[in-house]
Amino acid sequence: MTEINEFEADVDPLDQTLVPEFGDDIFGYMRELEVKLMPDPNYIERQSALSWATRSILVEWIVQVHQRFNLLPETLYLCINFVDRFLSIRAIKVNKLQLVGAVCLLLAAKYEEMYVPSVKDIEFMVENNYKEAEILLAERYILRMLNFDLGWPGPLSFLRRISKADGYDMSTRTLAKYLIEVTLIDYRFIGVPCSKVAAAAHYLALRFLGKNPWSRAHAFYAGYFESELTPLVVDLIELLLHPRKHRAIYEKYADKRFLCASRYAHEWLKINKPESLIQPDGADRNPETITQSNAENLKEATF
Repeated sequence: MTEINEFEADVDPLDQTLVPEFGDDIFGYMRELEVKLMPDPNYIERQSALSWATRSILVEWIVQVHQRFNLLPETLYLCINFVDRFLSIRAIKVNKLQLVGAVCLLLAAKYEEMYVPSVKDIEFMVENNYKEAEILLAERYILRMLNFDLGWPGPLSFLRRISKADGYDMSTRTLAKYLIEVTLIDYRFIGVPCSKVAAAAHYLALRFLGKNPWSRAHAFYAGYFESELTPLVVDLIELLLHPRKHRAIYEKYADKRFLCASRYAHEWLKINKPESLIQPDGADRNPETITQSNAENLKEATF
């Protein structure tokens, strides 16, 4: 308890933006929301016209449109959450998938942005395949299907909190953002709480950069022990070994604005053994968890 009090006391009392007295309540509520507003990870079974491959194509397109409009990162994550939640409720034809993606991006922008793309902008980005009236009709319909619950917290809020454990290191956070965005492509992460995705990405970023291991401070701010993150990290490394599957995201983070994060991870994996990233080295590892099977699975994934 003394250690926890020290973590909570490590706040500038003059910084009113941190509101430490409400921090536990705020993040507790966010942890409830991330579960309440989580999509069904098996919804594709009810989508006779869609597959996980078509979803990946849609996500790549949304990433490119999002970048074209220069929108906030939070808008992208919220958009994908809207898409997956809507598809968890309603089966659609493949010729309507782009419309769903475009409208969800518009809704997410309205929720997160100060300056929102116009309906005409969206109409242009879908190459006039859908007209303004159809976009507006779809917007109202999707809102009703989502029950107007738009407040999904997203992974970046949790990443900011975890970053406090290592002094908000820029290189770690930037690499972690790339790793988080990569998870948007893969269906295996749909049913994972965004707080856990953020924690796994931060953990893996630390390992890539050879920085301090997952400490008790990391576990406190993230809410996850190292042992809880290892299976997710294995899936994430497997994704990184095949950058062609997330080309748009890879090219985005290869830019100097993002410290060439994607290129760094790709080059690291070319000259190092991927399984070395999941070898335990933190004090918070659960001793009951056996890591040998995880390492073997990762070795198999590299071939």
